[in-house]
Amino acid sequence: MYVDLSNMYSGFSDRLRQLTFCIAYEKLQNKKFKVIEIYEKKNKESPFYISELIKIKNCKVKNVKKKNIEAIKMDPFNSEISIKNCHKYNFKNLDNRKLLMEWKKTYQILQPKKKIKFKLNKIIKNKKYISIHIRLTDKLVSFRNYFLEIPTKDVIYLKQFEEFMNNIENLIPDKYKYIYLCSDENIFKKKIKEKLKNKFKFIERNIKYNKKKLRQTSGEDFVIDLFAMSKSSLIISSTGGNVPYASNLISGLKQNYIKWINYRFKYRFFYKIRQVIFSIRNFN
Repeated sequence: MYVDLSNMYSGFSDRLRQLTFCIAYEKLQNKKFKVIEIYEKKNKESPFYISELIKIKNCKVKNVKKKNIEAIKMDPFNSEISIKNCHKYNFKNLDNRKLLMEWKKTYQILQPKKKIKFKLNKIIKNKKYISIHIRLTDKLVSFRNYFLEIPTKDVIYLKQFEEFMNNIENLIPDKYKYIYLCSDENIFKKKIKEKLKNKFKFIERNIKYNKKKLRQTSGEDFVIDLFAMSKSSLIISSTGGNVPYASNLISGLKQNYIKWINYRFKYRFFYKIRQVIFSIRNFN
């Protein structure tokens, strides 16, 4: 099986969307394969290869240099896990609803590499915990720019994030003692820990942040976060986005998932306004 990710110039989780779609697409055609060849390029948002970090259950994953012109090619703006994109990339007249279900289900066969899995198990052990996900590097925008962003991009404005910080403790059920905290900004990670340290314990691990890079954490740290969230009982995310949703799918949708930017009615109302503005701008 061959997957061409050359048009996916964004982050790692975007690439996972196309990879899982292609696997689901082949499976529904009753095709059997043991090897998945991936053509991809490193970039600022994803300076590592999929084959370096994850495994596919019952398959061998390897990178290749050859480019197949006829292969399915998604891009960051046309790869959302939706029935619309099932229609868009379904060239074999498969049942699109079955394809969407298989696409989501395919996330469950993603696994971390053996070395990463060992580190992950050592970190989380047998703890019962919730995850808090904060992504702000390219998500925090001004109130004005919030309404001008494309609707498919999960962004948060400053006041909205401040409300998240003020309400985070109320979102965590009392029965949980441990928190796994993942963030691409160390400064906000420290603020959350300071706010919650008297009531909860944090699952600690050392992460090196490189502020000079767009992707401040390493690929290994990213994958540990991805699969650690998938094993938690609840995911609370400031912005949502591809990473916590991918974790939720890896878990088989067994966990609760709170996406703050959709949590309150006014946020959902503001999002509708964004959709209207986007439609008007595109119409013109």
